[in-house]
Amino acid sequence: MALKMLKIASHKAENPTEVSLRQAFGLLEPKLRPPFASTPPNPQEYFLLIKAILYGVLCETHLAKTHIKHLHAIVTDGYGLFVSSIVHVVNEFYVNLVEPVKCQLIKVTIEMIDVQAVGVHGLLVCLLRQIVGGDFSDGNLWLSDHSRLLSNSKVEALKHLEIEFCIRLLREQFSLCLKIGRDLVRLLQDLVHLPEFRAIWKGLVLNQGEFKTPTFFDISQLYYTVTSSQYTLLRITPEMESQLRFLLSYVKLGSQKRYQAWFARKFLSEPNRETLIIDIVRFICCAHHPPNEIIQSDVIPRWAVIGWLLKSCTRNSVAASVKLALLYDWLFFDESIDNVMNIEPAMLLMVYSVPRYIDVTHTLLEFLFLLVDNYDVNHHDIMVKGVLSSFSVLVKKGVIPSLDVLICCDSLSPILRERLGRFLPGK
Repeated sequence: MALKMLKIASHKAENPTEVSLRQAFGLLEPKLRPPFASTPPNPQEYFLLIKAILYGVLCETHLAKTHIKHLHAIVTDGYGLFVSSIVHVVNEFYVNLVEPVKCQLIKVTIEMIDVQAVGVHGLLVCLLRQIVGGDFSDGNLWLSDHSRLLSNSKVEALKHLEIEFCIRLLREQFSLCLKIGRDLVRLLQDLVHLPEFRAIWKGLVLNQGEFKTPTFFDISQLYYTVTSSQYTLLRITPEMESQLRFLLSYVKLGSQKRYQAWFARKFLSEPNRETLIIDIVRFICCAHHPPNEIIQSDVIPRWAVIGWLLKSCTRNSVAASVKLALLYDWLFFDESIDNVMNIEPAMLLMVYSVPRYIDVTHTLLEFLFLLVDNYDVNHHDIMVKGVLSSFSVLVKKGVIPSLDVLICCDSLSPILRERLGRFLPGK
């Protein structure tokens, strides 16, 4: 007897993807038992058969091997349709799958890796996105380590495995790691308290030759490589992405509080989840760029959501990392390769916080100058150039009409206004 695929409340509507898989299975169930048909299916039959086999693999655990053998016998597209169907399952309702089905999902993914199925890399990315940062529950740890670790008491063992994997990757495949770009530096700096990563950091700064990558000769190469939004998306789950995009596309400014409260309860209320705010802010800055019609509408702007998230931080260390995530691209901004939308939220948050939330403006400006002075003293000129370029482009592109709103702001501390005036040429 087939298992139920989803754990879902009785009052909720059925998921269309799950229904289509279940219906295909019900329609073709007699054909899923040996002996299998010797004639190859036509395209329509093949489409339904793949769906039915996937449902069988996931929900008839006692017959999973039989269904996989059937799949191998009939596949004609390099498993592309089968893998894309798994991706739909993962993206749409992974969190609602019953536990035995989740186990089968991992097993069938390993099978697809073994046969080098078309699209399997995309499937792995989808599964990685289901791992929630700051979540030490059994289910999240299980997914992190393919079911080897099953309880919170094993967190240290999992941490050791992850460190070992990351260090090996950085040491042996640094040319691939370079493609991540500047956010690799930001993330590594958060890990320098660990001896293994401290050694990596020293190599990046002092001895680039140890990475055996002829094209890498200075950390500034990473600074000037913009991190793709694809990497940013890896740090939040598809469900978080969907809810954030809804908030930033449809919710009117002034009506956002209940949506924000729901989001906080859903994703940020558990212990250690506060660190997710860092990744969410990075997502908003670098991966969600609304079109002009949204920007010019009364939909809540990105800067307002980031202001709320910043105010939600209860730990100073997290707040500092959130500010770094918000201002990071300012330090290396180059108009020829960077997108002004990545730096727009910080600028507008500073401007629109005057005068009611002047503490936010003060905190962000102060932190920005702290970064310029201290983030990398050996490349201080890069930081100065990047921040000056940021201010210049923000005015040139019309994000703000001028910088006078900050320079002439009586609410801002005299020391900060004087520093800003000295920093900006001709002011």
